[in-house]
Amino acid sequence: MTKTPDEIDLRIIDALRQDGRTPNKTIAKMLNVSETTVASRIRALTERNIMQVTLQRDIYSLGYEFQGFLDVYVGNRDVDAVAADIVPIKGVLAVAIYLGSPDILVSFAACNREDLARIVNDEVAKVAGIQRVDSYLALEIRKFEAAHVALGVNRAAN
Repeated sequence: MTKTPDEIDLRIIDALRQDGRTPNKTIAKMLNVSETTVASRIRALTERNIMQVTLQRDIYSLGYEFQGFLDVYVGNRDVDAVAADIVPIKGVLAVAIYLGSPDILVSFAACNREDLARIVNDEVAKVAGIQRVDSYLALEIRKFEAAHVALGVNRAAN
């Protein structure tokens, strides 16, 4: 059983969420603990898949004009196989298998209209086993919080 993060762990996570480049020495001073304690806690949190320090990129500053979502309905093929075929498509940001309808939710980013058509019409819609794709384009993203994600490989629902 994984040890539940205590108050110090949660404060370390919060400090790194604010700025992932915060030095251990600074965090140690904020929490009134040793730098070694912070380093060992970060290592333990990472090893237990409770936390992972990652880089996030702003898709709009990288030249992506559109962000959208696809509801994918599957028939006559295993949903896992369809999802596996969608994962490597350039521009696809996330693929989630759902219980219920739709079968798969795809998040994507496109640089321009041609890229949008490529992703939706030329690649995703042509994956074997897809019966229908409903697409949605975001006009404006008002909130995006990536503070909580599923870490580790054994997080799929059984």
